[in-house]
Amino acid sequence: MDKLLEVLILCGSSRPESVTHRALEVAAEGVVEAGGIPLWGDPWVNRLGLFGTEGANDAVARDFVAVAGRARGFLWGSPEYHGTCSGLLKNALDHLSVEHTEGKWVAFLAIAGGRQGAQSTLFTLRTVARVLHLWAPPQDVSIPSAHRALDPEGRFLDREVACRLKDLGSGLVKAMRSCPNPSNM
Repeated sequence: MDKLLEVLILCGSSRPESVTHRALEVAAEGVVEAGGIPLWGDPWVNRLGLFGTEGANDAVARDFVAVAGRARGFLWGSPEYHGTCSGLLKNALDHLSVEHTEGKWVAFLAIAGGRQGAQSTLFTLRTVARVLHLWAPPQDVSIPSAHRALDPEGRFLDREVACRLKDLGSGLVKAMRSCPNPSNM
């Protein structure tokens, strides 16, 4: 039997109503539609100690890296702060090592307050992914002007953005299924 196609979703915002969290929820719909299983990292990410400090290797951190080691893929999303990903997401990524990630797949999305989008954050996330020996599909999603992205019900005003987010999630699962370990090619 095929291993479960579990995708660990890591959000760089601790607010469930944030545009970043909502974007990851839409991408997670794509994960499910493609046959994947989303695993939300919020219960761990929001409680992790600062990496490298006393207590950073507590039960929360051990549980988090165990789930990351079991996951077949990752979906990372972050707001852009001062040209890079949030400290919350970076701290979670700092807890991971190659032994938890090597040969797995990851997809990215980033949210910006300005009109230019979050390309610097996407570049940072791709750099971290390379260091962790992760594989990434070529598409990612950058959402500009976050303060104008959602309607009052939390739906994306731009249907094209919502479609791209769903495609991001489904494309990740399709890559995981078609090439389960690209390191062995």
